[in-house]
Amino acid sequence: MQSVLSIVKTSTNDIYLREYLLYLKSDKGARPKTLTGYEMDLRRFMEHFKTIDVLDLRQQDIREYKFSLVDRGLAPRTVNRHISVIRSFFEYFVDHDDYDIMKNPAKNIQGMKVPRTIPITLGEQQAKTLLDGIMLTGRYAIRDYAIFATFLFTGIRVSELINLKVWDINFQDSYIHVRDGKGGKDRVVPMLPQLANALQLYLQNGVVYEELQKKKNKRSIINRYKCGRKFFVTGEDDQTLFLTKDGNPYSEKGVDWLFKSYTKRLAVYKEGLSLHALRRSCLTYLHKSGVDLFILKEISGHANVGTLQHYLAIDTSRTLDAMKSHPLSHHQIDHGLVNIVRAK
Repeated sequence: MQSVLSIVKTSTNDIYLREYLLYLKSDKGARPKTLTGYEMDLRRFMEHFKTIDVLDLRQQDIREYKFSLVDRGLAPRTVNRHISVIRSFFEYFVDHDDYDIMKNPAKNIQGMKVPRTIPITLGEQQAKTLLDGIMLTGRYAIRDYAIFATFLFTGIRVSELINLKVWDINFQDSYIHVRDGKGGKDRVVPMLPQLANALQLYLQNGVVYEELQKKKNKRSIINRYKCGRKFFVTGEDDQTLFLTKDGNPYSEKGVDWLFKSYTKRLAVYKEGLSLHALRRSCLTYLHKSGVDLFILKEISGHANVGTLQHYLAIDTSRTLDAMKSHPLSHHQIDHGLVNIVRAK
């Protein structure tokens, strides 16, 4: 049975947590997803010290907690996120005179070294295969093509895509209005004619595909696949742009399932490929074509250029051109000479 001391300390820590989350929401304007993430990390932290007032913790306690996360097998990025959240939590209470805490015990806790990995993207030909394959094989081809063309032509985040409304698509001025993106920021992303055509087809025409299908009894039937948005609307319409066949807004998991089913069917799937790779692919294509990093920052909605530089896949064509300046790049093996010398 939990001791009285444990219950008291847990209740005190819970008060700290509620106050801190309220501060993040009211003063920092943190989004619901951010608040949920912070709360989960801090509850795990407080559960580890459930019989202790967390404001009494020392640097060594935080260091030991970090080691416990490592022992659980958490990835370096995850461990670093936990420490960053804890550091921010203590900083709030250090800055307030109402609490008897003078130093932030997490201030000098070092993060783990994160291995540098090569970003996974779709090659240009793979992206074309995906889009063409959707139109050739997709049951709801018009809708699905519009979804993945939006990813590949704008570099939009999946959380931003599923929250798009019909009125966010401005065909007259050729842009998409991304509202309440990461950090609560709005931005506009230019829309190429190819994407505009795909979205107009989805929104206006409501194409019905007819497909002949043979049954086991050798009878043939015609399947009709309704692809336009108007066929997916059921009940009250809140103008969400992309709807499932049941008329519901897509979830991130729903779009991810759709993406993986297409990429595996079309043989472009590879280990580690995710929806985020589509965003990274779009930005990599633009960078490879010579688009300035500062313009890419505006398109992508990144907070700074530094983050973007680590985000892009390496353009191997440029690195190959650079390597051609190597002084030994024209050196060739003289097989005739080798054969003469070795024969002796």
